[in-house]
Amino acid sequence: MKKKTAHIISHTHWDREWYLNSKYTNEWLIPFFNNLFRMFEKEPDYIFVLDGQMAMVEDYFEELDKHKYNVNEYKRQIRKYVKQNRLFIGPYYLQPDWQLLSEESLVRNFTYGIQAAKELGGAMNVGWMLDNFGQISQTTQLHKQFNLEGLFVWRGVEMDPNDVQSEFLWKSPDGTVLPSMYLLDSYRNVMRLAEHNDIMKDRVYDEVNKLSPFATTNQILLMNGYDQEMIPDDIQPYISNGKMDTEEFEIIQSNPVKYIRDVMEEKPDLKTLEGALYSGRFISVFPGVMSARMYLKLQNDEQQKALEKRVEPLSALVWALGGEYEQTQIKEAWKTLLKNHPHDSICGVSIDDVHTDMENRTRVVHMLTQSLTEQKLKELCSLIDTSNSATEDVKIVFNTSMQERSENVDFEDASYYVKDIPAMGYKLIEESDENDDKLQVDGLDISNKHIKVCFNSNGSFTILHKSSGKLFENLGIIEDRADTGDEYNYSYPDVDKIITSEHVEAQIEIVEQSDSKVIIRTQYDLELPESDAENHTCRSEKLRKLPLINYYTIESDSGIVKCKTHLRNTVKDHLMRVIFPSGVDTDIAYAGSPFDVVKRPIHIEDYDESSIPEDVKKVIIGAREAKPNTIFLNREFVDLNDGVDGLSVFSKGLPEYQVLNDDQIALTLFRSVGWIAKEINSRIGDAGPEIFTPDAQCLREMQFEYAVYPHEGNIEQAEVCQKSNIYNSDLISCTTDKHQGEIKTNKSYFSASDSLNTMKVTAIKRSEDGKSIIIRGYNSAEQSTKVSVNSAFKINKASLSNLLEEAQEELKLDKSAVSFDLASKKIFSMRLDIDREDLEMSKDCELIVDQNRNRESFEDYEYAAYVTEEDIQSEIERAEELKDRAHHPMWRRTALEAQLSAILARNRFNEVKTTELGYGLNEARVQRRVYDYIKQFKNPDAE
Repeated sequence: MKKKTAHIISHTHWDREWYLNSKYTNEWLIPFFNNLFRMFEKEPDYIFVLDGQMAMVEDYFEELDKHKYNVNEYKRQIRKYVKQNRLFIGPYYLQPDWQLLSEESLVRNFTYGIQAAKELGGAMNVGWMLDNFGQISQTTQLHKQFNLEGLFVWRGVEMDPNDVQSEFLWKSPDGTVLPSMYLLDSYRNVMRLAEHNDIMKDRVYDEVNKLSPFATTNQILLMNGYDQEMIPDDIQPYISNGKMDTEEFEIIQSNPVKYIRDVMEEKPDLKTLEGALYSGRFISVFPGVMSARMYLKLQNDEQQKALEKRVEPLSALVWALGGEYEQTQIKEAWKTLLKNHPHDSICGVSIDDVHTDMENRTRVVHMLTQSLTEQKLKELCSLIDTSNSATEDVKIVFNTSMQERSENVDFEDASYYVKDIPAMGYKLIEESDENDDKLQVDGLDISNKHIKVCFNSNGSFTILHKSSGKLFENLGIIEDRADTGDEYNYSYPDVDKIITSEHVEAQIEIVEQSDSKVIIRTQYDLELPESDAENHTCRSEKLRKLPLINYYTIESDSGIVKCKTHLRNTVKDHLMRVIFPSGVDTDIAYAGSPFDVVKRPIHIEDYDESSIPEDVKKVIIGAREAKPNTIFLNREFVDLNDGVDGLSVFSKGLPEYQVLNDDQIALTLFRSVGWIAKEINSRIGDAGPEIFTPDAQCLREMQFEYAVYPHEGNIEQAEVCQKSNIYNSDLISCTTDKHQGEIKTNKSYFSASDSLNTMKVTAIKRSEDGKSIIIRGYNSAEQSTKVSVNSAFKINKASLSNLLEEAQEELKLDKSAVSFDLASKKIFSMRLDIDREDLEMSKDCELIVDQNRNRESFEDYEYAAYVTEEDIQSEIERAEELKDRAHHPMWRRTALEAQLSAILARNRFNEVKTTELGYGLNEARVQRRVYDYIKQFKNPDAE
C-alpha cells in the first residue's frame, strides 16, 4: 500500500478589521513579519502562506514607512522568499465576501492583488477561500480566467453525509471545472503544534486518522494557522528529515500549489459539485450578513456604480477622443473601496468602530468619484457644440450603458421625456419628445399601454398586466417582525408579534403628473415595539412610531413601477421587509448573482441530523445553521415565473430575499440587532465575539429603491436581467453653457446587443496596459447568444481576452463592428484597439451635474435610546463576572470579549453625551456673550 502524505500548510488568516479596527491590527504587522523573517532565517525549508491577500502586505509597508524604516529593504526580503517558493502571496487584493459585491469589484480584487504580488515575485497560483460566508456560482470561471489552477474552500459546501470527500471538482454554470480542496475540519485543525510539542505527534496522527476516510488520494491536508497568528509555528525541528513519519504516512511542510498538484497527479475519481455553494449544514454561511447594517451595502452599491457606470466609461470615452485617463486616481478609488470588502467588513459583523471607518472610507471614494465624474463631463461637454441652443443653460443627458434608451430625464428644475438617447453617448435636450404612450390618470389609477396601477387605502398597489390580463394584488405591504439574532444570523424570539401595513390608513397624493410620468406619494406610521424584551424572548410592550414615506413612479412606455422608501428607524431588534405576492405557481425562484442568474428551489427539505455519521461529526467544527437556508442573495433582481406569467422585483443594493407562502417575494430592507454574536435560536454554536454593537441597530434615516416588473414568459423572454441592469444604470443629466465645439449634439460611440437580449455588460474601461478599450460582460441565458459590438471609432483589432486582459482569440472585423458567439453563462472581455482621436479639450466650460436627491423631514419622530446606562452596567457586570476566569484558556477569550465590550459600550455612550454636551456648551457660550450686552438693560436671572 502506498504511503500517505500529510501536508502541513502553515499560514495566518488576517482579519484586517473585525473585533478591532485596522489602526490597531496594522500595528501588529511589523512584529508579525519580523517573526516570519526570523523563522525563514532559522529554518531554510520553512514555508508560509499570507492568507491569499495583498492588502496586509501593503498595510505592512505603510506601517514601516510610518515608523521610518527603509521599505525597499523589506520589499526585497519578501521578493526573495517569494522567488524561493517559501512565501506565498496573493492572488487577491483582500479576502472579500463574494456574494455582496458587484461583478467588477470581484474582478478588481483579483486584478490589483495579482498586480501587487507580481511586483514582489508573483502571485500564488490557487484560490484561497478560507472563511468567506458562502460561494457564488461563477467562482471557478473567475479563477480559471485569471489562470489559477485550483481552489481551497470551506464554507457552503454540502455533500451527502454518508459520502463526504475532502476533494471535489467544482463546476461553474458555463462548464468551467477546477479541482477544489474542501477544508472539512476548518483552516485551523493543527494550529499551534510546536507550542504544545509534547502532544504534537498525537495531534497530527489523530487529524490524519480523522481525515483519511474522506480523502480521495493518499494526500491529507493539515492547516497550521488561525486568525491573526502573530508567531509562525516552529514545526520544522519536529518534522524535518522524517522525524514524525510512520510506516503509514510521511509528514511534510507543504504549500497550496504542491498540495493540489499532488492530489491531481493521482487522478482521483472526484465527485462534481455545481454552481453556488451555500449550505450551512456542516459550517455556517451566516445568511443574516446580507441584511446586517444594510446602510453599508447601500453606500457600497452607490460607489461601485459610480466607478463602473460613471467614472470608467466616461474616462474611457475621454481617452478615446484624445484626453487623459486618470488611471492612478481610478485605481486609488477602487483600492480604497475594496478595503471595505473583507467579509467581516461589508457583511457588517464587526465592532461599531470598524463600520464607522468604512463609512469614512466610502466618503473618500465618493469625493474621488464625484470629482472624476465632473472632470470628465466637463471635458466632454467642452467638445460638444452647444452654440445653437435656444437657451443659455444647455441641458445634456449622458447614457453610459451600451444600448439606446428612451426615458424621462430629470433636472433640478424640470423633467423631460427623451427618445433615442444614444448608447454610450449623449443627447442635447431642449424640450420633451413626442410621446406615443401618454399616461391615463383616473384618481389613483394610472395606466399606460403595458400596465394599469391602482393604489389601495393602505398604500399598497395592484398591477394589471394588460397583455396577459394577469392581476398582481396588494403589492408593497411592509412586514415587520422581531429579530433577536445578531450580526451574523436573523433569529426568531420564543414569542413574536408580526406587524404589517395591511390595515394602516395611508396619506396618498399625486406629487408629479405629466403625460410621461406620474409620481404617487404615500405616508403612514407603523406602531412598533421599541425593542426585544425579557432576555430576548419576546417583543417589548412599549410602542414607538416609525414613519415611512413611499414614492411610486409610473412612466409611459414602461411596464415597471419604480418604488422609493424613506424611513427613520426609531426602534430596535427587528427585521423589516416589503412583500410582493405574485400569484405564480412555481417551485423555482430566479435571482441575479455576480456574473450569473441562479435558480433555487422554493421548497427545501429539512435536515435529518441523525443521518450525519459519527466520523463526519468529529470533523465538522464551528457554528452551523440549525435549518436549511431559505434566505438568499439577489443581485439586482429576483423573479418568480411559471413560463407564462411572472413577477420580478428589481433592487438597488438590497441583496436579501426570501420566498414566503410559496408565491410571495419578500425583499429585506434592513435588520436591526445589537450584538456581533450571541446565543440565538437559529444557529448551533457561536459565530464570533459577544460584543455589544449599538450602531448595528441602524437607528438612522435610510432610503431604499426597488421596482416591480410584471411580465409574460420566462426571465429570458421577459429580458429580466437586461431590464434590471438598465434600472440600475442611471442616466447622467447635466447643464452647461453655450459654446463652440468640435463634435455634434447627439452621438453614440459604442453600442452592444445580442440576439437573445440576455447579455449584461459589466465594464467599459481602458485596459490595464493603457493600450485598448475593454468591454466586459456575460451571457445570463442557458443557451448561447450572438453578440454584436459597434464603434464610432475605427477598430484596428478586436480580440477576446481572459480576465487578465490577455488576448486569446482574434475576432473578425466588419468595418467598425465586430460580432461573436457567446456561450451560455460565459464571461467575456473584449479588447478593442482603436484609432484614438486627438481633440482639444477644456475643463473651463460651465457645468452643473444634477443630483436627484430628496430628503424627508422626520424630526418629530424620536429614536429609542441608543446606549443606556443600563446597557453599560450590564456589560460591566458581565466583564466582572468573568474576570476571575481570564487566566483559564477555555474562558480567557470570553472574559476579554466582555471587557472589550464594556469599554466599547462606554465609548459609544460618551460619544452621544459629547455631542449633546458640545451642542449645549456652544449655546451657553453664545448666551454668555449676549449677557455682556444686555445686563445693563435687564437681569437675565429674573427670567
